[in-house]
Amino acid sequence: MTHRSNHVRPLRTSDKSDVSKAISAGWARVLRSVGKGTFADSIDIGTKTIDRALTGESVPELHTALNSLSVDITALDEVFALYGLRVKPMRSEPANDIATISRLSNLAGQFAEALADGHRDHRETCQLADTIRPLMAALTAICLEADLIKGAA
Repeated sequence: MTHRSNHVRPLRTSDKSDVSKAISAGWARVLRSVGKGTFADSIDIGTKTIDRALTGESVPELHTALNSLSVDITALDEVFALYGLRVKPMRSEPANDIATISRLSNLAGQFAEALADGHRDHRETCQLADTIRPLMAALTAICLEADLIKGAA
């Protein structure tokens, strides 16, 4: 007899270790751009909590992890990727357009510099990704705003 499941697709589960590593990776990425103190102050936690999450000593509570999204909407991308998910805001908050243009220009220069020797190595790829991730959120917000305009028209 064929095994049947009530699920349309099998659920993907991850253990505590996988989630801990993913939080550590996401938070470390965000910390490189905002700094540990700013990050801690923004979500009202101590730097020891951050250190424990980065070293894998402990996993932050759910509300603490989710609060990190207020600092950077991509802070938990690695965690959600474990489950095949992506988080996006329900309402767009268009980014400061001048800042977005400035960051795009910076990215173009950084990209050109990475290719100056004719190829992009793994270190340059990671640096580019760190610059691109927050930009993607700003550009997505513009697209979401355009979608709302088109829907209202």
